[in-house]
Amino acid sequence: MLLSETRIQKTSIHVNSVKIVLIGEFIKHRSFNGANKALPVLASSLVNAGFSQVIQLDLERLDLTINDVLNEIINADLIIFAGCLTTQWPEIDEHSSKIFVQLQKHGRENVPILVGGYATKSVEDIARITPWITAFCDGEGEESIVEIAHTIARGAFYEEMKYLPGLCFMNEDGKFHRVTPDDSRNAVFHHTIAPRVNNFDDIDQNFGFIHVPQVHDMDIFKSSDKRQLKTAQLFTQRGCAWGCDFCNKSSESNHVVRLSEASFRRQLKQLKERNYEAVYLDVDTFTVHDKAAKREAEILKEEGFIWGSNTRIDRINYEQMCYLVAHNCVYMFFGVEHTLPEVSLASHKFNGSVASQIKQAFDYPAKIAKVFEDMNKAGLPSSYFLILGLPKAKLNDEKTEIIGYEPTTFADDMEAIRFGIEKCNPDFLNFNVLRFMPGSKAADTVGDRSYSCVRPSGKQPITAGYFLPRAVKHYGYPQSQKHGVYRLCESVRKYQPITTAMNPQRVYDTICYAMQLINTKIDRGDKATKLFIDRDLLALGLVSQDEQGKYTIAPLEDFANI
Repeated sequence: MLLSETRIQKTSIHVNSVKIVLIGEFIKHRSFNGANKALPVLASSLVNAGFSQVIQLDLERLDLTINDVLNEIINADLIIFAGCLTTQWPEIDEHSSKIFVQLQKHGRENVPILVGGYATKSVEDIARITPWITAFCDGEGEESIVEIAHTIARGAFYEEMKYLPGLCFMNEDGKFHRVTPDDSRNAVFHHTIAPRVNNFDDIDQNFGFIHVPQVHDMDIFKSSDKRQLKTAQLFTQRGCAWGCDFCNKSSESNHVVRLSEASFRRQLKQLKERNYEAVYLDVDTFTVHDKAAKREAEILKEEGFIWGSNTRIDRINYEQMCYLVAHNCVYMFFGVEHTLPEVSLASHKFNGSVASQIKQAFDYPAKIAKVFEDMNKAGLPSSYFLILGLPKAKLNDEKTEIIGYEPTTFADDMEAIRFGIEKCNPDFLNFNVLRFMPGSKAADTVGDRSYSCVRPSGKQPITAGYFLPRAVKHYGYPQSQKHGVYRLCESVRKYQPITTAMNPQRVYDTICYAMQLINTKIDRGDKATKLFIDRDLLALGLVSQDEQGKYTIAPLEDFANI
């Protein structure tokens, strides 16, 4: 069954009569507090445009199940799985199918079912085997969702969907159709195909927001008596000035747009009225503009919040750190990724000419050490984040040219861990295994061969189908080795294509090595560094920590079947 563009259209109805249901999927192995921000953001956009019947159903909520969703969608005119991640495809696949069956039972199979978010990157293979999903919304949705809703009100969605920027879907002739702003059918698929939003001041990020009391695994927003503070997420900027290969955000636009001061303050006041105490600013590089970052820090303190965010090591200095701490910043995350210059080059950590990138890469370790030294001195809790199983560049003897690529080794990772624990003295240490997220250059190849040596598909792109067991079986995709020990790394699930440089023994040995260094550091009387550990592993007793903060870990075989 393929999508038909000639489905019977409904008659035109008033925008106030259009019922739109926004669904947020459950996230397994949660790392950060908060909830699906896409739901209130899209709902606010729709309500601002006159659509008053917008229902938000976030399956992260403890009081909702898929049965509640099935009851709510019976009389819906538009159903959207919003803010989805590629890792959620097993849940999206199951739930969207149930919704379609429910609609069929009530004679409403012509109601569009859409999927939006990063799950829509490189999604053609899934589109071919999910005929009940009408279309996929690739890119930011604040403007495109309103256009889609207006076509529903006109009864013309199926007639006009081939012209709606950001949509991609299967045509009647079995071809995958992508609507780009300039109608360029050959646009590379790691670029969003919906127009980027340049002004989001009027959008209420807290619209209809219901708190999700999930606690993440890093415990960074606590009161003096160790109580978990009620935490919300906000974004104050869009866009990223860099183009790192393992990220599917930074490749979309390097133009950074900030939220206005008035809008930011208004939304913080709303949160305060709802008894929120902490805010995580979900942005890519918080300090990319020094003046704007400091002003946002001032506003957060004035409105009575403690807070944290992300930035890059090469975009912050000691003076900034002290200023942020003085204005209630309690956490700043840096993606170190790795310390080897050759790794930074293979992952395109830096912009500029090859010569410039090589110089920046060899300067990077000293910058890392200096930033962590400054953080400790400024009193800003620090997190040393490493990605395991990355590729590294091979340089000529003069170190002026990249001549090839190869996988990193266990020795490479040990060097980076030792550097982090002994030179940087971080508060937190967390690991991730390199995963190939569709939409990133690492997954999509895009003419770059640096990741072929560690990609399970070799020179072929990693698509969304690799994250859906049904698609893996249907297409015969190579599967990454499954083992519970991968849960020692942040947010790694069973069905995820991961680097071929890693295996269960290497993951286990890497974590054991980190624990050994941490325990030795504690024995010397130094600060205890806390590892990111999945709460399930702690509950099972596979990893434990004593009162001093020293770690013990169960044998590798005990992790096999969790």
